[in-house]
Parts: sequence; C-alpha cells; structure tokens
Amino acid sequence: MLWNWLLIAWRQLLRHKLYTAINVVGLAVGLSVCMIIGTLVRFETSFDGYHEKADRIVRVNRTEYMSGQAPWFGPVTGLPVGPALAERLPDVEQMVRVIQFLTSVERPDGQVFVQEVLRVDPNYPQIFDLVFLKGDPTLALSRPGDAVLTQSIARKYFGDGDAMGQVLRLKSGRTLTVTGVIADPPTNSSLRAGLLTPIATSVSDQADREFREREAQWNSSWLTTYLLLRPGVSVTALEKQIETLLPSVVPDYQPPKDAKGIYTFSLSLQRLTEIRTDPVAGEPGTPMHLIQGMLLTGMLVLLVAAINFINLTTARSGLRLREIGIRRTLGAKRAGLAMQFLMEATLLASLAGVLALPVTELILPLLSLLKIEVPADPFADRALLTGLLLLPPLVGLVAGLYPALVLSRIGVATGAKGMPAAGGGLRTALVVSQFVIAIVLAIGALFILFQTRFAATQQLGFDRENVLIIHRLPADGGATRYEALRDALARVPGVKSAVLSAWAPATGSKATMGFRLPGQAATVHLRNEPVDFGYLETMGATLLAGRLFDRAHGPDTMRLANEPHERAEANIVITRAMLAKLGAQDPAAALGQQLRGGVVGEPARQQVLTIVGVVEDFRFSSARVETEAALFVVDQSQFGTALLRLLPGDQKATLAAVEDVWRQLLPNDPLYRSFLDENIDRLYEADARHGKVIATFASLAVIIACMGLYGLAAFTAERRTKEIGIRKVLGASVADIVRLLVWQFSRPVLLANLIAWPLAWYGVSLWLEGFVSRIVLNPLIFIGVGLAALVIAWVTVAGHAARVAVEKPVRALRYE
Repeated sequence: MLWNWLLIAWRQLLRHKLYTAINVVGLAVGLSVCMIIGTLVRFETSFDGYHEKADRIVRVNRTEYMSGQAPWFGPVTGLPVGPALAERLPDVEQMVRVIQFLTSVERPDGQVFVQEVLRVDPNYPQIFDLVFLKGDPTLALSRPGDAVLTQSIARKYFGDGDAMGQVLRLKSGRTLTVTGVIADPPTNSSLRAGLLTPIATSVSDQADREFREREAQWNSSWLTTYLLLRPGVSVTALEKQIETLLPSVVPDYQPPKDAKGIYTFSLSLQRLTEIRTDPVAGEPGTPMHLIQGMLLTGMLVLLVAAINFINLTTARSGLRLREIGIRRTLGAKRAGLAMQFLMEATLLASLAGVLALPVTELILPLLSLLKIEVPADPFADRALLTGLLLLPPLVGLVAGLYPALVLSRIGVATGAKGMPAAGGGLRTALVVSQFVIAIVLAIGALFILFQTRFAATQQLGFDRENVLIIHRLPADGGATRYEALRDALARVPGVKSAVLSAWAPATGSKATMGFRLPGQAATVHLRNEPVDFGYLETMGATLLAGRLFDRAHGPDTMRLANEPHERAEANIVITRAMLAKLGAQDPAAALGQQLRGGVVGEPARQQVLTIVGVVEDFRFSSARVETEAALFVVDQSQFGTALLRLLPGDQKATLAAVEDVWRQLLPNDPLYRSFLDENIDRLYEADARHGKVIATFASLAVIIACMGLYGLAAFTAERRTKEIGIRKVLGASVADIVRLLVWQFSRPVLLANLIAWPLAWYGVSLWLEGFVSRIVLNPLIFIGVGLAALVIAWVTVAGHAARVAVEKPVRALRYE
C-alpha cells in the first residue's frame, strides 16, 4: 500500500510540472534563507561561549557622570580596579587585566610587521581557554618579556621552524622571548590578538612611564578588566557589593546620587557571552535587537514560502474531485485517501528540503557580491542541518491537512459531479498574508538603508569625503617634528591641506574639561577638541559667527602656565550646542564670553578661554547619541593625529606619495591610516548589514510570493476556462477578460497594503527612536512600495490572463 501511495504521488508531481517546480523551488529558497540567517544568528550569539568558564566570566564596565553631559558608558577601567575587587570581594575568584595595543615587531631577518598585542596578567590562561601546542600554560606568561604566539603568528615570524626560545624585537628596542605557542582562537572569539605578553613587560619608555603614573589612578581608564566569579554568584548582587565597596577604596569618592554635579563614576558588570550582542558604542558586535530582527526576517521569509506551498497544494487538490469520486466508487477508504494526500504533500516538501542545500550554495556567492558576509559554514552546524531535514516534512503535513481532512470526506455523488471545492476564502487570506509580509519587509529594509545613509552623511557639521587620517603619531615626536611632518605632507601632490589634531571624529577618543560659564557658579563639563590652525577649514566647518583660528592672532594658541601664579589662556571656537548652555539666543551673542576652569582630575591646571567664533555642531560619534557641546582650541601639546584633505579623483598616487614621506621622516614607525568616511560608516556597520540582509531576503520573499501568484493565476485560468468562453460568446473583449482576472488578484494585494502600512509604520517608528538624528517617515515610500507590489502582481498575472483571453470560445466551451 505504501509503495502504491508513493507511486501515485510521484506521478502527480510529474503530471503537473509547473506546480511542482513552483512549490519545490519556492519552499527550497525559503528554507535556504532560514538556514543562512540561522547561521548568522548562531554565530553572533555564540561569541566566547567556547570558554569552559564563560558563564562565570564578566567584564567590568565604567559609567562616568559629569555635570552638563549625559553619562558616558565604556568598557575600560583603571589599573587598580581589578586587584581591589579581587582582594576585597570574596565572590570574585580571580581577575585579569588586558591592555590591547599595536606595535611594530621585527622578525629575525629584519622584516618589520605591525602586530596587535595583548598585555595580560599571568593568570590569563587560567581564566580563558587557550590550547597550548607548545609551552607550559602555568609558566608561559610568568615573567616580564615572555611572549605567547598563536600558531599563525608563529608561522609568520619563524616559518615552519621551532618558535620556542626565539626572540622578537619591538620598535622601542625591547625584546620578547617566545615561551609558548597556542592554537588560533576560533572566529567567534572577541580576544583574537596574535601575541600575548605579561602586563609587567616593558614595551617602551613612554609606556612604562604611563603605567607607573596610572598604577594607582582610578580615574584613568585605559584597559579592560575581567573577573572570574565563584560558582553560583549573582551578577546583580555583586554589583551592589561593588557599589558599597567603592567609597572605601577610591580616594574622595562620591556615589553618583550624592555627587551634586562633581565628576564621579560607577562600575557595572557584563557577562562575557553578552559582550558581542550588547556592544558598547564603538565596539564590534551586533546588538540583540538587530539579531532578533534578522531572525524574524528569516522566519517571515520561510512563512511566505510555506504559505506559498500550502496555497498551491490546496488549490490543486480541489481539481481532483472527480478522481476522489471515482476512487470512492471503487471502494477507497477515507483514511487511505487522507494518507495519499499527506504522502504527496510530504514528498513534495521533502524534495524542497533536499533542493535547499544546493540553493544555499548558490545564494552564498550572491550575498558576497552584496558585501553580506556569512562568517560560519551553514553546513557545519548540525543543529541547523537537522532542522532543515525535519522542517520540510512538517510543512508538508500542514499543507496536506486540508485535502486530507476536507476532500477525503467527499461523497461518491459529489466527487463524480466534479463540483468545485471550497477554500477560495482561505487562499485569498493566504495571498494577503504573503504580500503583507513582503511589503512590511521591503518598507523596513528601505528605511533602514535610508536612515543609516542619512546618519553617516547628513548633519555631520563637516565634510567627510576625501579626508585621510594618520593615527598614532609617535609619542616622542614633539611639536617641531609634528609640524615638519605636517608641512611635508601638505606639499604632496594631490593633498589640498594637512593639519594636526589630538584625534579625529568617529574614533571614540575625547577629552572633557570642567568650566564655569559666565554668570554661573556651577561647573559644567564640556568636550575639548585640541586642533591645529586650519583644522576647521580643512574639515569644512560652517562658520555661524565670529572667525576661525588665525596665526596672526597670538592668543589663538594655548599658552600654558609656567609659574604657579600664571594661568593658561587661549581663544576658542565653540559649536552651536554651546549656545544653550551660555544662554545665548544668537551665535554672535556668545562672542567675547569667557570660560574658566581646568582639566577633569587636574584642578591645578586652570584655563581662561575666550570665545572668538561659533561653528555648526560637529557629530563626533554615532547619531544614536545627543550632539555634544564642544570647544576647539589650538593646543600643540595634545597633537597625535594628522588629517589630510585630498583632492577628489584617483588617489592611489597620492597615498603612495604620503607613504614615501612617512618612510623618509619616520622610518622606524608604522603608518596607521584610514579614511574619515570609512570610520563613520563603521559606526553603523551592524545597522547597514542588517538593512542589506532584510532588503535581500525581502526581495526573495517578493519573488516567492509572485511565484505563488503565478501558480494561482494558472490554476484560476484553468478553473474558469468555460466561464471565460461563455463571456466571450456573450461579447466580452480580450481587454475585459484580462481586466477581470487581473482585478481578481489586485484586490488581495491592495488589502495587503492596507494591512502592511500601519504595521510597517509602527515597526519603523520604533526602530528610529534609537536615533537622535533621524529621517522622517515619508508616506511616499509606503505608497511606492505598495504600487511596486501591485505592478509586480499585475505583470505576474497578466500573462496568464492574456493567454486565456485570446483562446477561441469553442475550445473553452469544449473544456472537460
């Protein structure tokens, strides 16, 4: 009996090749999309979970509170934080500190490489899982100057030879001795540096000096601290213990609730496995709400494919009434007919599951062309493959339920008459559901792409294009050496201007200073931007009032206090956001006002700053945060970055010339460069990737829905063949017939628009609330997507409608 059911099912599939192809391909694409998105989600949510003690490892984060500014949250702490928490809190089993930096490393043959290095406490291998291929995990990082290399880095420096005991030379002249080789960390690891060395290792004179100066400073945050908690410890309870502990270990500490406007901070804990899905601003990662959005997208595309499959399966089954009647006449039981329908639907769905594997292979290269990277192998995840194998039969069973339960109970007389089966309302509802999903996804994808582009390019306060940034200027350069480098770079053909600054926008760096504003007794903390002459002109700042910095004005340069009774003075340029703090209604009203104060944490360094200009607000970080009030000051003591405005066009020769100048002036220092627009785009990388994923798979959802619509149109045209012939005999034209059939399928799409628009409006509005600077919800986008869906439906149906409409009436009347 089973063989008979399979044989009949197979013959049915071969007899109706069009419907078989549409059903199998549509469901296969849906399964493939679900598999790819499942791989992306599994990868993002699996970060650092491979560590045996991952559930007990937390990172210490810091929140700073300053009057006049929103709290600043970051993943860095000071040197004394870890030891104090491990010593004073019994619930903390161990702590480890991590200092991440880049340096130049010389290979034994003299070749120099830029290497990412982690300076860590010696117990790092006891907290994080490292697979030692050579060396002793308990001793490899026990002495200053030890170095543990990953296998790939060891091969880069020493080839296939034995790396153990070999010596690496840093650009500072310090040496490291290889004491261990470990396996490369997996791709889902957040700590991926290729070289580890003890935190006490001397890497340069300046680094050693800074380490000594900061060793007892709680307010100097520049490293990452991890804690290993004892089993069963509550993170929330430990945070309360830390809150209670801080006043007793931090000099002059005031809790945020009692600070009354003075600078203070608090500490919080973040689980290691949540760092990737809840990244701090500027960190690599994908926020959980974006992961949930991708997961929802995959489920919706699969739902569209499943609806498509169910719709066509139930529609075709309605044409088999005469077959059912004949089989019932010959003695077929209802249970046998039900099993037959379930077998056919399950077999068809299983074919789709098998086809999903090669379809996935075809989609992956297309995603690469769209710059959507799938970092893990979908076929390496057994759970996903198991789901792919189990899901198609389940969809087939659901699709076969209607014919199995409804059509199998049709009597002999009804079946013999071939009366049309019910289910038209169900099919219409399913078509509406398909297009609701496709329209919502399309609208959501468009708004995500528009918003990320808007955030990265509009209302920045400066021109982001063609700006080359040279980071990490040598700390021992000095003002004279920096100016020589700037002037040499400015003479390079293709360089329009070159300036110096402390840092560049979108890098996450900032300095905050406390000031007393005119007529105000309280201290207000403001963002301080040390820049060069010509910086604002190079950046394309918009002047609102006053003037920009000019070398002809001596006070435009910060004059530092040389004697205790002296004070540092300078002219400054402020941003528009400062006007509200000054109580000035007009930019011109701020000119001439003076700010008095000093650097946070250094009350002895007093400054008097006079406003000489006002420029439009700069967006230094993401559009998700409020625009900061900032002041620009020419302070040569703070320089560490060079910015070059390049002429547009082919810039390869210009970049090569810049590298030549660097090698001539700084032959022993690596060149770290990037473009400003790329740095800004990186702030919205996760959102942009999310938008591309939704847009790509929304397009596939539309294609799947149209495939189903095409199949339904063919089914409808076949079922209404005799009706169309009678209409033509009675005088209906070809246009009338086409209009009739097209309108039949236009109504579900129009209804889908009415349902999808408010759903999309709500979802997009909710997402846009995460941005301070955002686009408006343009109704034209909703209308445009709706019209596009309607036109696609028309094009899909019109071919069938025209083909049936031009048939001679006599053929239609002889149908069946």
